[in-house]
Amino acid sequence: MKVDLIASEFWYRDHMLPIFECLPTRLQGHVFPLAPTPRKPLFDHVAMVAGWQDVVTLKGRAKMIYVEHGCGQAYLGDEKMATLPGYSGGAERHPRDVIGYICPSETVAQRWGAPAVAVGCPKMSAYGGEQNGKLRIGPLAACLAFHWDCRLGPEMRSAFDHYRPRLAVIADSMRDQGFIPYAHSHPRWNGFLDALFVACGFEVLATDRDVFDKADMLIMDNSSLMYEFASLRRPVIALNAPWYRRDVEHGLRFWSHVPGVQVDSPEQLLELDLLSHLTKDPARALRNAAVAEAYASTDGGAAQRAAAWITQLLDSR
Repeated sequence: MKVDLIASEFWYRDHMLPIFECLPTRLQGHVFPLAPTPRKPLFDHVAMVAGWQDVVTLKGRAKMIYVEHGCGQAYLGDEKMATLPGYSGGAERHPRDVIGYICPSETVAQRWGAPAVAVGCPKMSAYGGEQNGKLRIGPLAACLAFHWDCRLGPEMRSAFDHYRPRLAVIADSMRDQGFIPYAHSHPRWNGFLDALFVACGFEVLATDRDVFDKADMLIMDNSSLMYEFASLRRPVIALNAPWYRRDVEHGLRFWSHVPGVQVDSPEQLLELDLLSHLTKDPARALRNAAVAEAYASTDGGAAQRAAAWITQLLDSR
């Protein structure tokens, strides 16, 4: 029995490829192109997937191992949002074809109805361990970033529209404080925001890896990228929007474990002394608590742990 990596989106693949590369050679099958999904049944191969739509596509055609492609944020504080099947804890469980779950934390692992293991974030294995907390080499840089505008619930939306009118001023403020002003957006924006970012004075970072490699500070609304960046022991500033309900508790970002200082408006962001925030790191305790809640470990061994668990799971079948 071999494991095939199947991903319809590249950010799904980013979470799975480190695991695949750690599997014993005897278990390594194929890394399929991003699209289309293979049409033929996979017979005795197991598909490693990281997206709900890929689970649906392969239902009845392959046994699957599901890799959480985020930090485990779910929206359980709202009755309707809590039933969304693509999030851990959703009322609709994945089909019985899923034989195992790779999870970032024990909290997430306990939500699934099949064998599950908490390993941390395999995507960040290359940055873990001794990389955590190391000073980045190069000019100071801050990155403003936005999640995609998912309209399935208020807290799933991007805060972009709330900050858009002041983007140029924010870029100028970053530059005046000695930071290269970078900007980044979730890939589901399909680059739609890039021209506006450039017009407002930002340099665009295309990928998560670019953000990790070039930014000393991340300023973002709601994304697992915030927790991944925080796991590097670098400051995060959380952007709130008026439509984020303060009386609804989902956990993690909303509101128990926010990975940094929060601002509610462009004006509050502009009032921050970014250099002091970077050097004095006043939200260190908040960040460390959030990272500890989101990830079982940040020691760099998540991919190896996941591969070892998959190997044991398949060898026992």
